[in-house]
Amino acid sequence: MRKFLIFSLLLIITLFGINQIHSYSKINWVSFFPQKKITKINFLNLRYLDKEYLMNYLDIHLNQNYWSFSSKKLKKNLNNVNEISNFEFILHPSGVLDIFIDEKYPFMLWNNDNNYSYIDRKGETLRYNFSFQNLITIYGKNANKHISKISNIDKYQKSIFENLKKIYFIENVGWRFLLDNEKCFLIPVKDFEKSMKILKKIKGLEVYNEYKSIDLRIKGRIYLSKKKCLT
Repeated sequence: MRKFLIFSLLLIITLFGINQIHSYSKINWVSFFPQKKITKINFLNLRYLDKEYLMNYLDIHLNQNYWSFSSKKLKKNLNNVNEISNFEFILHPSGVLDIFIDEKYPFMLWNNDNNYSYIDRKGETLRYNFSFQNLITIYGKNANKHISKISNIDKYQKSIFENLKKIYFIENVGWRFLLDNEKCFLIPVKDFEKSMKILKKIKGLEVYNEYKSIDLRIKGRIYLSKKKCLT
């Protein structure tokens, strides 16, 4: 009898508790606590990209609730911005979101039938609303698709291309490197490193200064010309 009474009492307490929980579930518990929000967004080290463009692309905004902020989503979106090479971010308890960004510096300025755009070493477009100075201009259709083949040209900036002015790309023909001193080098689309080794040897010859054009586009042959290169 005693065990039955204890069991009945526990059952009543349990049913009462469930009923109370059910009644409380109708209450918006969030209203009991102040919701933290993003009060400020700082893009640190931002120089070339437009802030509003980034805000829209990254899908973050002021007064955004903490619970709707996803660090994984922000990381993914930042990784998808081609202009960004590296980044870090932290959401402070105060509601301030700091995003530190390293932006890519353009490799070259691409002139595609008088349509200009900045491109990186892979030939991908950099959407900068900024005027860069002293960039080498590369000309030609589909030059962006092949520019990675000459991405290490900086290595030869002093030894071969110390006065490099422009680069022309002709599909299925090759590259033409035009220097300020009216010299030009014509090399095949592929085998850039091999062409550089040959040019280094030619530059070491006494007759080098007598010629304006050096053509390596035909495998196994070297053509030298005293005629001025076409621009």
